[in-house]
Amino acid sequence: MDRRSLAPLLAVLYGSGFLAGFNENLVNMALVSVMGEFSVDAVTAQWLVTGYMIAVTVVVTCMAYLYRRFTPRSLFLAAAALSLAGSLLGLLAPSFAALMAGRLVQAVGTGIFIPLMMNVIVDAVPRESMGSYLAVGSAVITLGPATAPVATGFIVSYLGWRSVFAVPLAGAALLLAAGALVVRVGGDRGGVRMDAPSVALAAAGLTALTYGLSELALSPVPALLSLAGAAVLLGLFARRQGRCAHPLVSLAPLRSPAFWPAAVLVVLAMMSSFSLSVMVPLYLEDGAGMAASAVGGLLLVPVAANALSAMWGGRVMDRRGEWPLLPAGFAVTAAGFAAVAAMAMAGSVALVVVGVFIAYAGSGLLLSPSQTAGLRTLDDDQTPHGVALMSMAVQLAACMGPAAYVGIMTAVEGAVGAADAAGAWALGADAASVGFAASMAVACTLAAGGLALAWRYARRMRRERAEG
Repeated sequence: MDRRSLAPLLAVLYGSGFLAGFNENLVNMALVSVMGEFSVDAVTAQWLVTGYMIAVTVVVTCMAYLYRRFTPRSLFLAAAALSLAGSLLGLLAPSFAALMAGRLVQAVGTGIFIPLMMNVIVDAVPRESMGSYLAVGSAVITLGPATAPVATGFIVSYLGWRSVFAVPLAGAALLLAAGALVVRVGGDRGGVRMDAPSVALAAAGLTALTYGLSELALSPVPALLSLAGAAVLLGLFARRQGRCAHPLVSLAPLRSPAFWPAAVLVVLAMMSSFSLSVMVPLYLEDGAGMAASAVGGLLLVPVAANALSAMWGGRVMDRRGEWPLLPAGFAVTAAGFAAVAAMAMAGSVALVVVGVFIAYAGSGLLLSPSQTAGLRTLDDDQTPHGVALMSMAVQLAACMGPAAYVGIMTAVEGAVGAADAAGAWALGADAASVGFAASMAVACTLAAGGLALAWRYARRMRRERAEG
């Protein structure tokens, strides 16, 4: 594809990636208002977020099939139309059930955007430039969920909660019109079938996993049963993919020693990003007493650093490869988390923000280089499956990261609060700060584990490239 036709195509695809990221955090600032209007509790309202996440993950799981069955143009236009319809239903919803339905339709549409963007990039750009193009995609995906709470916070305050759906409604309409003009990518499609039992197993397993993780701190026994059920269901899903004639997503790339470590690094990298995007606002609002609008504005600087470092990291990946970029990214991220944990215990909010800046900058060096490292080792026929697996890794991190870190913070905060009430807590830090510091210490440990894996993987890939 020539550069003149590639540029507008990528511009539209990057715009769809931003919208997909924006929609992820679209209703977070509106949940309290939704609870009041429809008289639902927080657990029920939270399913506007959790249900969206599950639906997106199921769609991502199906993308290897969808990309082989339908043309990119058909997928893009369908995704934009579904996103528009879901946003319109959310804007006009007369009941909570209708609002939930709109959110799920929206998820089906926007769940196509990110893997479609990645597939088209992998197919259309030279492999030696893949890192740079994926890095731009990583940057816009990061900016989407980061700007959503800031924008929707003001919208909810001044225009009401329904108005938050006007943003993706306008965005989807614009993408639909632009996509009809510039997304012309075709190609032969067909010859594959949807395996319905695989879809059912994936949906049930992911729902059980998400529920179990979200309830682990509040209801341990039901949560553990749910996680056990998720393990069984996802195990059956994996077994079926190896045995059925038309697997939903081939797990063959995970048998490659050049691919599976990169997928693990993607999970660890995204758990770092998601921990920052969820935990830091909680700490700054609840622990430090800052207003939500002030927190959103303050975090725009670290998020911008993340986006800029992602674009720089993509260029470095294309020029020099995995070494020393991936180990350096995890080292910087781990150092940032360590600083955040230490400064939270010391009670210095300003230095916590400095640590957050460092951690965000480090994590920006990780996502697109890790994806590029794994994807460029695959044959063309395995690429759609590899993209689906990488996208699933991102969604699994979105499920596991916030649930695990919030659970750790809640448990430690409760224990410290109880000890403080009993007069057994001697340190000066308050319970909220200690709980936040504990969760960041765990995040630091995971980043250190990522550093060890990235060190071995990057050195091996450099050696193999030199020998081959």
